[in-house]
Amino acid sequence: MNNPRIFAIDGMHCGSCVARITEAVKANPSVRTVTVDLAAGTMEVRAEPSLSDASISQIVASAGAYTAQPVNAATPTVPAEESEPRSFWATYRPLFTLVALLALVPALSLGESLSAHSWMRWFMAGFFVSFSYFKLLDISAFASSYRMYDWIAKVVPAWGLAYPFVELSLGLAYAADLAPTLTNWITLVLMLVGAGGVIQSNLQKKTIRCACLGTVFNLPMSTVTIVEDLSMAAMAAWMLAGY
Repeated sequence: MNNPRIFAIDGMHCGSCVARITEAVKANPSVRTVTVDLAAGTMEVRAEPSLSDASISQIVASAGAYTAQPVNAATPTVPAEESEPRSFWATYRPLFTLVALLALVPALSLGESLSAHSWMRWFMAGFFVSFSYFKLLDISAFASSYRMYDWIAKVVPAWGLAYPFVELSLGLAYAADLAPTLTNWITLVLMLVGAGGVIQSNLQKKTIRCACLGTVFNLPMSTVTIVEDLSMAAMAAWMLAGY
């Protein structure tokens, strides 16, 4: 793996900026990985030696009103032991906490009417409504991130803008028990397509931000995202089978 190069980025304001810069730099075939940190205003790039720092700076500038300056390796930096990457739990805690609450609420509220089918229906209603909420907070930023790995959004960019509303509609349909067969089929197809894009990106070892919770939380795309999509697809298939 090529040694990382650090750049100081000026002009970033939101998750959409992060997505634009990441997508532009990652598109260069000489680039292996890109990690943009909005809070720190930095970008770490691993690329072939043939790609100069000046070229990377030009790519960043082409993504918008941004400037990228390479950080001198001789400049004192924070010791490695003080800047260790976050643990698995610290990284995914927001996602796991939300899913746990979504699982617990219907289990407690359904009482004697609790069954696997009823629990799944209300879990999926809460899942889609809550996850769409985070995406709707910054639709353009979500669409930019989503387009980096979703098969449909890569071909039809407008799909990324429409997806939060599709997800919200699915959540409301589950809550109202509206056209359950159609609702479950749509969920099954969308989750399998989504899982396919995530699996492909993971196999290509791309460093991409997961857009499942919009751009509110900085979650890396990993096997957790795959499990999330496939679990929803499995529940939709279970309900279609009439269990």
